[in-house]
Amino acid sequence: MLSIEDSELFEQYYQNEYDFNTDSLSMDEIADIKRLAKEKRVDYAQAPIGTGVFSWILNQSSDIRFELVPFDSNKIDGMLYIPTTGMERAYIILNANKPLANQIFTAAHEFYHYIKDYQKFKESPYICDFSMLKDVNEKKASRFAAEILLPEGALYQEVNEYCRSRYITDIKNMGFSEVAALIIILTVKYQMPLKAVIYRLIEEKCIDSVDRYIDQYDFIKKVLQEIKIFKKRVNELYSKENNYALPYSSTYQDMEKAFLTGNASRENILEDAATLKLDMNLINDFLSENTELDDDDNDDELFSMINAKRRQ
Repeated sequence: MLSIEDSELFEQYYQNEYDFNTDSLSMDEIADIKRLAKEKRVDYAQAPIGTGVFSWILNQSSDIRFELVPFDSNKIDGMLYIPTTGMERAYIILNANKPLANQIFTAAHEFYHYIKDYQKFKESPYICDFSMLKDVNEKKASRFAAEILLPEGALYQEVNEYCRSRYITDIKNMGFSEVAALIIILTVKYQMPLKAVIYRLIEEKCIDSVDRYIDQYDFIKKVLQEIKIFKKRVNELYSKENNYALPYSSTYQDMEKAFLTGNASRENILEDAATLKLDMNLINDFLSENTELDDDDNDDELFSMINAKRRQ
């Protein structure tokens, strides 16, 4: 295990809370990021990655390790750390005092730095100091994380299906409550920070202005945390407990991925799990978590709740 005790030293190199606004990136830069994200998440197709991002990153390179460090400073989300020995090894440091949703985004963000920036610092194997690259590369890393967690194709598919369920031809014809409900659904399903989902909608030109939803961010987040149908998953996203960042049985990972990508049905998973004598509690957990979002009736409850709260 990596021991990190000098928090003051590390605060020179921290990743500050993310700026999700990446509109300053050029079209070519965004196109490159989209290509890279599509190439890297190929096994998932359009399926959500969410908490699977940790095992996915570990499977990308045997030289990456995760460390959870309870930094006192709330400014720190994470960093890429290269020790003074073992130059081939890199550590993605996550702030254990941040919610799981932040840790998920941080992992994907720092993985971009590992892909694009690690080699530049390999000759000086210390903590990676990205201050020279910060302005543009931090935005690229954040856009990459957003594309990995909620890719363009999946977002368009979700928006189109939601519009059909509301009998509306275009998301731009929706009112605040309906769009806010969609934001909540995407946050839960794709296990991203709420603010990152709002910016994904503006990045892919699904909505014309982000200001209205950012101004009402606290309100939307309050509804997200109160809606009963998502209580279990939201509680996990906003808890600080992370049981996913360390390697666990690849059998469960492979089964969950097969289920999410549609390569195996619920019945197939249950049958194979019984044959292999796996822990059925773990199996049922991921099966139930990924089916509870499929009920279209939940949408009515969501934006009805939003409307009611706005009138209070």
